[in-house]
Amino acid sequence: MNSTIKTYYFISILFLSHLVTGIFAQPINDPGTQSFLYPQRMQSGNLKYFAGMSLANLPEDVIESDDLFRAPLFKFNMLYGIPHNFLIDGSLNTNLITWQFSIGAKWNYVFDKFSFALGYDVAYMFGGLRQFGFDSSIKGWINYPNLAIGYKFKKFTISVKGELILITSMKQTADDLEVASDINTFSGYSVTMVVEQPLWKDNYILVGLKINWVKFYYPQWAAFSTFDRLFFIPEITVGFVL
Repeated sequence: MNSTIKTYYFISILFLSHLVTGIFAQPINDPGTQSFLYPQRMQSGNLKYFAGMSLANLPEDVIESDDLFRAPLFKFNMLYGIPHNFLIDGSLNTNLITWQFSIGAKWNYVFDKFSFALGYDVAYMFGGLRQFGFDSSIKGWINYPNLAIGYKFKKFTISVKGELILITSMKQTADDLEVASDINTFSGYSVTMVVEQPLWKDNYILVGLKINWVKFYYPQWAAFSTFDRLFFIPEITVGFVL
């Protein structure tokens, strides 16, 4: 069984088990009010948080290994309600040698059980690897125009989000020498599907599958990929909406 088949098998079991759990959960008044990725209206001044972790299956020809999941990425996201159905969206992602901070705005529209969101995020990322004989660093800006749609069931929500990945600028160095740089480059796109359901009181659990088709996947920058093509990188996220 190659790594791609193992990846699909693992992701399918985890994602479907969470979906089945949601179907048999107890009905609640409105599962959309505390969901995070599900597009929703928030009152001005309200805050919502998400904390979790994602695991990605990195390309074999980049890392020269066929192990299943690696590269854990810790996530902390925040939503802040502002007037006229707009939200401020901020996030911090890190695997300890790489850090990415992003901020953006979203506009939401609700139609019965469907909900839509149109957004744009701007991220700054930097990293450094100075162990095991390496002296490398990276810094740059990435933009993420995005569109999300969600559907609210009686017991849980399902949301799908698509985004483009645009590198505004990127600079990578090794031993104080510039080894790579990009300006105004289209890096690829991603599609994310998320199931969210109540866990206890107003706290929700989120399980999501993200499929990346990208030339540059920022958490793996230290692998020094020289390929100029799109890579298929599946990523699964588990966390809590607080």
